[in-house]
Amino acid sequence: MLSIIQALFTRTEDHAGRDIDKVIKRLASKMGTTPYAWSYIKEQSVYENTTNGMRVYPHELEKYAA
Repeated sequence: MLSIIQALFTRTEDHAGRDIDKVIKRLASKMGTTPYAWSYIKEQSVYENTTNGMRVYPHELEKYAA
């Protein structure tokens, strides 16, 4: 049970092995938002801006978070 709860809060890499926190910081910097506005949805492998609903899919990361 503890391992399941821990897995929910300790994900550090996305499906391609990129560090989630670093990608979120780059997205926030490029988009002019705070890092707290972004989240990673593991089930859909997508980064989402929770304030405006914008989603950045894996093939778009080079454009938005390079």
